[in-house]
Amino acid sequence: MDLDILVRLEQKIDQLVQQKQQLENDCQRLNEEKSLLVQEKDFIGQEIDRILSRLDSLDQETS
Repeated sequence: MDLDILVRLEQKIDQLVQQKQQLENDCQRLNEEKSLLVQEKDFIGQEIDRILSRLDSLDQETS
């Protein structure tokens, strides 16, 4: 093989390795964000349930 072709192939491989690493980093960051959002969703759901329960008890008191 021509030396120029080998150099270009090595550069392309290096570029692909960098892209793979960046994608892995992005994936990890997104998974962490997803985990935080799921926790926030669960917390909001609990708060909504608590508020609805309180409203229900207030409604029963006024009925």
